[in-house]
Amino acid sequence: MSFSRDSSNFIVKWIRSLDKTIVILLVLWITLGAIFSINSILGFASLKLYGDSKILINKYYIFISLGLLIICLSSIFNENFYKEFSKYFFFISLILLFLTLIIGVEAKGSKRWLNLFLFNLQPVELLKPSLIIFFASIFSGDKNFITKFLFSGLFTFVSVLILLLQPDYTQALIILIIWLTLIFMSGINLIIIFLAVSVIISCMIFILFFFKENFSYIFIRFEKWIDNDNISYQSEKSLDAIQFGGFFGKGIGEGILKEKIPEAHTDYILAAISEEYGIISIILILLIIFFLFMRVFAICQREISNFKKYSLITLSTLVLIQVFINVGVTINLIPPTGMPFSFVSYGGSSIITSSFIMGIILSLTKEKYL
Repeated sequence: MSFSRDSSNFIVKWIRSLDKTIVILLVLWITLGAIFSINSILGFASLKLYGDSKILINKYYIFISLGLLIICLSSIFNENFYKEFSKYFFFISLILLFLTLIIGVEAKGSKRWLNLFLFNLQPVELLKPSLIIFFASIFSGDKNFITKFLFSGLFTFVSVLILLLQPDYTQALIILIIWLTLIFMSGINLIIIFLAVSVIISCMIFILFFFKENFSYIFIRFEKWIDNDNISYQSEKSLDAIQFGGFFGKGIGEGILKEKIPEAHTDYILAAISEEYGIISIILILLIIFFLFMRVFAICQREISNFKKYSLITLSTLVLIQVFINVGVTINLIPPTGMPFSFVSYGGSSIITSSFIMGIILSLTKEKYL
């Protein structure tokens, strides 16, 4: 197989078209996440949950392999494919999200997952990237802004309504942030954006208090978060783990956070990693993510189509928001929300969705080789 510039081989042209900086940083991100998770967390979590230290590790290998396949496949397609098929991705995801209300797996009072036998799928994770590329195709289209605003607003309302019925308040807020981000990029008057934000915030606060019994878990978490004398058990152990690990960590297998809380391999995985590998390991992961998306934002400064620009910026914003939330929960900056850390936390839905997002980003940042 020749990798010369004149090669007509499809695989060669595909590899040459990918942005090498993004690929290298993405490989580093996934590799470090796998090393930290497998060596430190998953074995013990699997033993505690299933009585077998290999079950979660084997599942993780399956999810990562499937994720790499999704990255490769979704990066092959071009802009026109995503513009054309975005609506199908979105409607399939929306139907799956609606099915959670009917046949969803209930956990901790919420129906957010569908049982797919091998793993539980959280449809909202698929909905978020699908909604972004669908709305990017709408806002980059030729219709007038009022039509775009109402059309996208209708589907945002339906998505948020289903999420509130599950209930999943955090994901509903993220969907609204995605919509507002796209509206902002479309060039609408800032006064209209301010009014829209004000109305949305007012409505979400009203819903939170009017249906307080449905969102009691939010009030409980928030009360513990603001009360320094009554910090939640998970947050306390997370902060202790980071403190005990110090800058360079206690060593592989020496951490005890994974023994203390059940979410050590998902929501609080950064604290577990920090305890064994040190804060320097978390800084390294965050720097990789920072430079990766700085590269994406730099590409958005070029003369590219509005669809690419809207999709790339909003997909990047989505990932960065989720990273911020996970880090914030880990250091008790914000109340617990159950947000995984992409490619580091264990979870089939998270890995698959993160892979789909990065595959789209690789696709839309490709260079053309004729």
